Amino acid sequence: MKGMNICKRFAAFCITLAMMVTVFAVPISTNAVTTPVTVVVSKAGQVVDSMTFNGVTVKAIYIPRNDSNASEMWDDPVYCCAALVSKFYKAVYGCTVYNLWPGSTPLSDAGYFTKVRTPQVGDIYGNSSHWAIVKQINGTEVILFEQNWTWYDSNGCYAKYNRTVDLNNLESDVSFFRYSGAEISKKPLITTDYASLENTEKTFTWTSSSGTVSSTLNIYEYNSAGTYNESNLVSSTTNISGGATALTLPMGHYIAQILNYNNSNEISESDFKEFFIVGEPLATDVQIGDKLTVVAGKGKNISRKMLPVNTNDVLTWTSSDDSIASVSNSGVVTGVKAGTVTITARAVSGVKDTCTVTVKPGTVANLKASGSSKKSITLKWDSVSNVTGYRVFRYDKAKKKYVKISDLKTNSYKVWGLNKASAYKFKVRAYKNSNKKNYVGKYSSVLSAYTKPDKPKYLTASQSKSLTSVKLSWTSTKGAKSYAVYASTDGGAFNKIKTVSGKKHTATLKKLKKGTSYSFTVKAIKKISGVDVYSGASNKVYAVTKPAKVKGVVAKRASDGSVALSWKPVNGATKYQIYMKSGNSYVRVKSVASSKVMTNIKNFYDNKKHKFKIRAYKLSSGYKYFGKYSDEVKA
Repeated sequence: MKGMNICKRFAAFCITLAMMVTVFAVPISTNAVTTPVTVVVSKAGQVVDSMTFNGVTVKAIYIPRNDSNASEMWDDPVYCCAALVSKFYKAVYGCTVYNLWPGSTPLSDAGYFTKVRTPQVGDIYGNSSHWAIVKQINGTEVILFEQNWTWYDSNGCYAKYNRTVDLNNLESDVSFFRYSGAEISKKPLITTDYASLENTEKTFTWTSSSGTVSSTLNIYEYNSAGTYNESNLVSSTTNISGGATALTLPMGHYIAQILNYNNSNEISESDFKEFFIVGEPLATDVQIGDKLTVVAGKGKNISRKMLPVNTNDVLTWTSSDDSIASVSNSGVVTGVKAGTVTITARAVSGVKDTCTVTVKPGTVANLKASGSSKKSITLKWDSVSNVTGYRVFRYDKAKKKYVKISDLKTNSYKVWGLNKASAYKFKVRAYKNSNKKNYVGKYSSVLSAYTKPDKPKYLTASQSKSLTSVKLSWTSTKGAKSYAVYASTDGGAFNKIKTVSGKKHTATLKKLKKGTSYSFTVKAIKKISGVDVYSGASNKVYAVTKPAKVKGVVAKRASDGSVALSWKPVNGATKYQIYMKSGNSYVRVKSVASSKVMTNIKNFYDNKKHKFKIRAYKLSSGYKYFGKYSDEVKA
C-alpha cells in the first residue's frame, strides 16, 4: 500500500469502509495448525484459506502474481490484505472501519479501536505494510488469516496460509487492535431444529450481541426462488427479548428470519433458515447406508429410507464431528479432513439410524516434472490441506506394479539414481495419520517423465570471411534423432533457430543479422517411448557479425569553415569512425557514438574540396568488428 497515487488511495479508502465492529473474546483454539502450508496459486479468485467466526465463514482469495502485476496487488480492492479485513468484518458484523493505512490505528464511525498487548481471535493484526485477522492462538503463537502474502519465480506463484507470529518475538512495528464503544448488533444466527411436529410448540432460538435490545421473528412459506416478501409472510412476532420464543404452526415447509434491533433502531438480519412442520403418519423406521467413503472437499449423498412409505416425517441430519465431515439438511455429506465420523439421521418421531463415514485425504492434483537431468527427475504437485504427508510411487517394470519410493511432507520430490534417456511413470497420494489410524487418498493421475540423453560435446564455430554466416560442429550423441540449434543475440534469451538430422553433427547458419553478437548452443533430441526428449545444452560458442556499410552520407561546407557530415544509422554499430583524405591516404579524424548520425569537422579555412568516408564498427569482448567504408563524399 506504499506509494499510492490519489486514485489508488481513494480505491483503498473505499474498501476499508467495511470494517467497524465490537470484537468479542472467543475460546482459544487448542487445535491450531502451526505449520504454514505452501499453495500454488494458479487462477484468479482461488480460495487459499477460510475462517469461520460467529457462525460466518469468510474465504481468503488470491490471484497469480508476476513481474508485470506485482506492484498492483498492494491496493487491489479484491485481493489486497486490507480487502480481506474489510470483507471479514462486513460479513461477520455488517460494520465498517477506515484509516487502514500502514502504521495507523483503524478508525470507525461509531466507537473506537485501541491497541492491545494480548490478542484475541477476531482482533486485527497490523504492521508497517500488512493487515490480517487473528485466526487462532496457541500459547504464544498467533496464527494469521490473511491475503496478499505471495511470492513468485519461474515456476509460478505461491502463497502460504497458517503463517504465525510469536508474541515473545514480535517485530517492533506489529500491533493488535480491538474495537469497543458502539452498540451494533452482530449478524444473528438461528439455531432452531430443522423439523418439528405440528400442533406442538416449536421453540425458535438465535444468537444476539450485547447491543441487541429487541428482536422480530418472521416466518414465511418456503418458495424455491428464495425471495420472500409480505405475500409469503405467515407469522411475525415482534419485541422479543432474550433470543428465544415459541410458536405453534400447521404442517408445512417454512423459512424463518430474525431481525435484531439496537438502541438506534438499526437492524441486523439473519440468513433465512429452512425448516419443516410435519404431521401424521410419522416414521416408524429409518434406514440409511451403513458406510460411506468421501474425499476431503467432495460431497456424497447418503442413501435413506423411511417407513411407512406414506410418512410425512422429515429427517434431521447431524455429524459427530463437523471438523471432519459435515452433513446438509438434505443428507449430503461433505468431507473436510481425513478421519471417521458418525452421521445420524433422526426423524421427528424419534426413530434414527447411523452411518459411519470415512473421509480420505484430498486427491493430489497437477503432478508434473518440474525438472530433469540424465540421472534424476524432480516431481511437483499441488499441496493438499490437512494431511500428514505424501507417498510417491514409481512403476517397477520387473514387478509390473507401482512401488512406493518415498514418504515426505513437502509437495516436491527429486528422484535420483535413474538411467539416462529413459521413461518412467509416477503417481502420488496424500495420507493422514489421525487417532492411530492411517488414511490414504486416491492416487493422482499417472505422470510419464523422462531422463535426458547425453548432451552434445565440443561445440565449435567457424565464421566466413564476411562474418555473415557461421558453421557449427559438435560430437554426435548416440541414438539422437535430431539436434536443435539455439541462438542468442546480444545477450538475449536463447531461441531454437534450426533442427538438423541426427545423422549430422554440423549446421551452417547463413544470412545472419549484421552488427550482432551471437551465442550458440545445441541440444540432442532422442525419441523415448514415442516422445521427443531434449538433452541438456552443449557448451556455448560465440560469433560476431560485421556492421553494414554506412550509407546516405552527406557533406556540407559551412561559412565558419567547418564541414557538416550526416549519414543513415547502422543497426548494431557501437561507434562510427570518420576518415578524411590527406594526400594519397585517408586518416581517421573523429569517432562518433552510435547514438549520433551527424557531426562537424572544424577548422577548414582553405577553398579546397575535401574528401570523407565513414565506417561503423561493433565492439564485442574487447574486439572491434568493422563494416565496409561508405562511398566517398566531397565538401
